[in-house]
Amino acid sequence: MTNQNPRNANKNLQNCSFKGQNLNNADFSGCDIRGCDFSNTLLQGANFERVIAGQSPKKLIILIIVAVVVATCATNAIARMIFGALGRTPQEPGWAYILALYISLGVATPASGTRAIAGRIATTISATASGALLGFFYAGTTAGNNPQIAIFGAVIGGVAMAYASFKIRTSLVAIAVTIAEAVAGYGFAFLLGANAIAFLSTHNLILGVIWSLLSLISILLVMNSLTLAVKKIKSASETSFRGADLTNAKFDGARLLNTDFSGAIGYPNN
Repeated sequence: MTNQNPRNANKNLQNCSFKGQNLNNADFSGCDIRGCDFSNTLLQGANFERVIAGQSPKKLIILIIVAVVVATCATNAIARMIFGALGRTPQEPGWAYILALYISLGVATPASGTRAIAGRIATTISATASGALLGFFYAGTTAGNNPQIAIFGAVIGGVAMAYASFKIRTSLVAIAVTIAEAVAGYGFAFLLGANAIAFLSTHNLILGVIWSLLSLISILLVMNSLTLAVKKIKSASETSFRGADLTNAKFDGARLLNTDFSGAIGYPNN
């Protein structure tokens, strides 16, 4: 790519994306580059003297709002499904849907909790299960609890979330998917805990202990998923030089708090 922005001195460039561009010898001196994305950008000899880098307040607020909205919608759906499932037995009508709820939550929880290790595959699996749950609930509720519409909504929701997690690489989508997964994991931990209490109250100690251990493991996975969500919100609002070529770039007098230089080439501290 050509050098598209050779002179940007003393400008407010908050939240701009320069990802993957050729900006060798560009002049960003005195600029506000909070929230800018310079990932994998060629910046050899670029001038970043006196820049203000770090978290963008605007982007941070937007990401937090997205996280809260997604958490509210996911919590409403999953909580209502879980409370509707408590105490139900295989002999009752609709048990297949209860079993599907267990399976979906059971798939979403370990996948979301281990995504940092297992990578994109775990993310896609967890996102698909979470999307199917949300699609099932909201489509079914909108259609007056019509099971066919609910199943159709589950398919659409699962496919949409899978596509978003695998193909769309924006911070908003990544955070929305992560939050939905974390809520699903918390719901599964609650469901397992409720079953553990039920078994322990009837003095079935073996099953009570097993369900209790599973609930504890789910809680640990949820904590890991929430930690990942917080990190994503923080990193997405920061200035990023991940993988950039900063050979001979100048940063004299720059404010570089909350700036990501991971994998950058030529930065003085590397």
